[in-house]
Amino acid sequence: MKKAVLFLIMVLALALSGCTGNTAPTPPKQPAATEVPAATPEKVKVTLYFANEKADALVPVVREIDQPNDMVVALVEELKKPGRYAPVLPEGSELIYYKSEGDTLVLNFNRAFGNLQGSTGEFIAVNSLVNTLTELPQYKQVKLLVERQPLATGHAIYDKPIPRNESVIQK
Repeated sequence: MKKAVLFLIMVLALALSGCTGNTAPTPPKQPAATEVPAATPEKVKVTLYFANEKADALVPVVREIDQPNDMVVALVEELKKPGRYAPVLPEGSELIYYKSEGDTLVLNFNRAFGNLQGSTGEFIAVNSLVNTLTELPQYKQVKLLVERQPLATGHAIYDKPIPRNESVIQK
């Protein structure tokens, strides 16, 4: 009788251990893959100022751009893309940093920004930057620096903040 009980225990142990031969374990079920559409960036309209054909006035150009993390940097970068207009910033101009001083925006550019071409180039670059950036409601004027020094050209030294100039905008 002891042998029969022992035999029965062994048969039960084998049956309960799942010893069923060479079958592969079933992989766990993966949740059904769902495609998440890529989020389309939010768009924002901005107004940039470029020179007219005679380079004696600025024309407002409205563009729709992706909502940037930093609007000041985005506007300066957009001014480097004149499209059908003449470039307003000297080649190689880079914004090193900017800061706010109340309602004044202080822009510090690299040395290339100081390479303004003649009085017309100076007029266009300065007024284009100031009018474009004062479209932002928090700024009323812009101070321009080159390598932390006031912008100095052969025509002027811009050591004071420059207010928006509506009179140079072509109507």
